[in-house]
Amino acid sequence: MQALRFEKTGSFDNLALGNVEKPLLAPGEALVRVKAAGINGSDAAAVLGVLPFVTLPRTSGRDFSGEVVEALDDTGAASSEWIGADVWGTGSERGFTSDGTFAEFVKVPVAALSRKPTSLGHLEAGSMTLPWLCAWITVDTLANVKQGDNVIIIGARGGIGSAAAQLCKDRGARIFGSYTSLANATPPPYVTPIELTSNTAIRDAIAKEGLQNKIDVLLDCAGYEQPLNDALFTMTPKGTGRVVVMAVHAKDGMFPINMRTFYTKALTMKGMKSSMLGPTEIKEFLDMLAAKIDTGAFEGPKAVHAIDMKDMNAVTGALKEILKRSSHIRSVIVP
Repeated sequence: MQALRFEKTGSFDNLALGNVEKPLLAPGEALVRVKAAGINGSDAAAVLGVLPFVTLPRTSGRDFSGEVVEALDDTGAASSEWIGADVWGTGSERGFTSDGTFAEFVKVPVAALSRKPTSLGHLEAGSMTLPWLCAWITVDTLANVKQGDNVIIIGARGGIGSAAAQLCKDRGARIFGSYTSLANATPPPYVTPIELTSNTAIRDAIAKEGLQNKIDVLLDCAGYEQPLNDALFTMTPKGTGRVVVMAVHAKDGMFPINMRTFYTKALTMKGMKSSMLGPTEIKEFLDMLAAKIDTGAFEGPKAVHAIDMKDMNAVTGALKEILKRSSHIRSVIVP
C-alpha cells in the first residue's frame, strides 16, 4: 500500500510517499481502508522533530474516517461483525510511536472501533476527530467545566476552540471567545466575541460585562502568549480558576507567562496532551459525539479541503498552513 512516511525529522522534505506492507492484523484488530485523514498541527510538529517522543521511521497521521475491510476476533479468527462499517477514529500514540493514517490502510483495535456519524461524509468526519478529542480532554478531563462557569476561549474560531465552545455550551457555561479578526468571522450566538484589537482587549471586554475577577476557566486553544496573559488578569482570585494550555510547537518550547498575575490569582494550570486517553476511552467519546452530531446537538464542519495524498506539494503546503494557522478550513488527506 502507499503511505506518507518520514525516516528522519527536521524538514517537511523528509516526508515522502512510498510503498509499504499492508498492516498485518493481530487477534482483536481490524483493518480500515482510509477514506480521509485530517491534517493536524501535531502531524506537522512530528515531522519537524518538535515532539521528542516520536519514533522513526514513521507513517504520519492521527485522524481517520474509513471503512472496515478485515477484522479478527480475540482468538484470531475472521470476524464479519464490523465488515463494511463506516468508522472514524483518532488519538492515542498513532502517528507518534505506531504507524498513522496518512496511508491507504490503518489497523485499529476492534474494541476501539466507533461508527462515524451517519449525517457526515468521510471528508467531514475525518477532519474533526482530533480537534474534538482535544476539546473534550480540555473541557471535561482537565478543566471540568460546569454549569454556570464563565469561560474564555483563546482561538475560538479554530478547530479545537470552536469544538470547545460547543462542549462548554452543552454544559451550561457562559462563553467568551477571542478572535484575531471579526472581519470574516461569524461567531455562534452562544459565544460573546472579543476581537483582539489591543493588548488589553480581553480584560477590557470582561470588565465591560462586569465580570472582572469572575472568570472561572481559561482555555488557550491557540498558543498566543499576549492574549493568554491578558486573560489571566480577568480570572477569579479564589483559588478555583483553571487554565488549560495547548501544546507549544515553538522549537524551544518556551512561552512567557506573567507569574505575578498567576500566583495572585492562585490559579491551576494544566497542559493538554492529546494522547492521554486510551483507545476505549476515545471510542466512548466518539460514540457520544457521533450521536450528538446525528441528533443536531453538535455541529460538524461546514467546509473541508481535500488533498490528494500523491500531491506532495499540496500535502506539505497544508502542513505549513496549519502551523501558521493561515486557514480556517481544515484539510484532509485522501489516499
